[in-house]
Amino acid sequence: MAVDFKSHVLRRDEKGLFGIPFKRLLGAGVGGGLAYTVLQMLVPAYAIPFGVVLAFCIIILTAQRGGIALWERLLFRIRGRLLIIASTHPNSLIAQVVDLLNLPSDLVQLDGSTVFAPPHAHHDIDLREWITFAHAGERDGLTFVDSPMKEGLHD
Repeated sequence: MAVDFKSHVLRRDEKGLFGIPFKRLLGAGVGGGLAYTVLQMLVPAYAIPFGVVLAFCIIILTAQRGGIALWERLLFRIRGRLLIIASTHPNSLIAQVVDLLNLPSDLVQLDGSTVFAPPHAHHDIDLREWITFAHAGERDGLTFVDSPMKEGLHD
């Protein structure tokens, strides 16, 4: 039997209109209305179109994928590209911008001997093979064994 798990079990998914959650629609409306109010004082002819365009941009930029909004993913992408350029060209203008923004440029370089190091031998428990039980009353729940077919576990 296969079970699909939701990532946000405790969060209710309430949809507003066209599959867009009501919170995002409300935020876009407030953002567009605020832009309209400010621009109505400065340039009244462009206040309505700019407010509508800003509301649509807010809806698009707050779309979630994997729990991260689009605006945040774009920001991470720009930050990553700046760090990669700064690490490959340490004397460039981009490297100076990275230093000015206090971004840690040493995050780009990975040490393969550290990342792909074998596990330390001083661990007493071997977590490579484990068995779970469907019902809590069968055993203690999660049992670590040397091999999956060890005698005594399967009656």
